[in-house]
Amino acid sequence: MKRFLLLTFFVAASMIAPAQKMEILINDNLAKMNMGQTYRITNDSLVVTGKADYGRTNVDYLRRALTSKEKKKIQKLLSTFPVDSLRPEYFDDYSNFKIIDEEHYPRSIDISITWKEKTTVSRATNAWVSLYMQLIDAVNPFFPEEVRVVVDKSKFNVFY
Repeated sequence: MKRFLLLTFFVAASMIAPAQKMEILINDNLAKMNMGQTYRITNDSLVVTGKADYGRTNVDYLRRALTSKEKKKIQKLLSTFPVDSLRPEYFDDYSNFKIIDEEHYPRSIDISITWKEKTTVSRATNAWVSLYMQLIDAVNPFFPEEVRVVVDKSKFNVFY
């Protein structure tokens, strides 16, 4: 009887234990002042929000639950993606801009990945980062085509 109660306790404890937090967060300013889109993938959901009209309007592009197949793909991605290789900052000078205004603005992409109780934060400003592209290429198929992250390599002078 003691063994049965002990086994029941451990099974119940494992069922109510909090699930491991997993999150991929990508903020992209779209190379425009006060604009941007935020992509959030969590244990069970996918949310894409943004700022339009140069920061005057908040937009909800997408909110939906992940399918079990998508959850497995995200977990596989995070188990193989070299998160520890991301540097905190990738930066290129603004000298290639003749003018900085609402339409001509340095591209900034912030990435935050929480996996296995560790959070890694990285920012690329006006620089093309191959690790970012690896991650973006893996998660872009989850998003509708009209709100996918698009990065034109020809627009950058510095490559990491």
